[in-house]
Amino acid sequence: MKVFVDTGDVEEIREAISWGIVDGVTTNPTLIRATLAKRPGAKIKEYLEEVCRAAGPGRPVSLEVMSTKAEEMIEEGRVLYERYNSIAGNAVIKVPVTTRGVEEGYFEGVRAIRELSSIGIPVNATLIMTPAQAVLAAKAGAKYVSPFLGRVDDYIRERLGIKFSKDDYFSEEMARDDVNDGVRSGVDLLRKIRVIFRAYGFNTEIIAASVRNARQATEAMLEGADIITVPFEVLVKMVAHPKSEEGIKKFVEDAVKANYGELFRQ
Repeated sequence: MKVFVDTGDVEEIREAISWGIVDGVTTNPTLIRATLAKRPGAKIKEYLEEVCRAAGPGRPVSLEVMSTKAEEMIEEGRVLYERYNSIAGNAVIKVPVTTRGVEEGYFEGVRAIRELSSIGIPVNATLIMTPAQAVLAAKAGAKYVSPFLGRVDDYIRERLGIKFSKDDYFSEEMARDDVNDGVRSGVDLLRKIRVIFRAYGFNTEIIAASVRNARQATEAMLEGADIITVPFEVLVKMVAHPKSEEGIKKFVEDAVKANYGELFRQ
């Protein structure tokens, strides 16, 4: 199981990698926009070079296309891959599974995934909200599929009229089967994709994305996610616990009183 950090902030990337437990990076236009807004004068081309360099070889960096037509997404994917994979050999192209909502057709994303994958460019199929979308992306050749756990929870709560804040935990026991094609929560979506992929032998890796809190991250791991990608602040919360903090304070205090430092002197 791998852990990615979901951020556009190169300083967060460097810090998280320094901890020794981060295996990759996911970005999107929203994250990049928010980061560049805090860096007046920064140029996006050079900044993404910095992101790929900070992640380093062996740690995939998902970079997203911006268009919604298959031909344009394919061309953008090629440009991004050629420009940024040469830096550290770690570029992955992020393509939405469907661009319906902007385009008339439903399959622009799938077509782009198929073409880019067929020429050897690794693709992360993003905005996965149903098991069927994940299966179609896998059949099209995606290296990764990214089910959006938090956004699925949001959708179900909105449909059920449940008030919530972004970081709130959502239990599938609160859902109904008729709200999202039988999917009762974001974690349930991950579970169902995993069952289907195992049944049919898909090699596509599942990235649990849009993870909102540490509990959801843990549940994604319990369900067998190949990768979890989490915001920097969620990654911090995954290691935090009041009793751990209480315990280390007590251990340090007692170590001083016991003259424990003598053990480490020559």
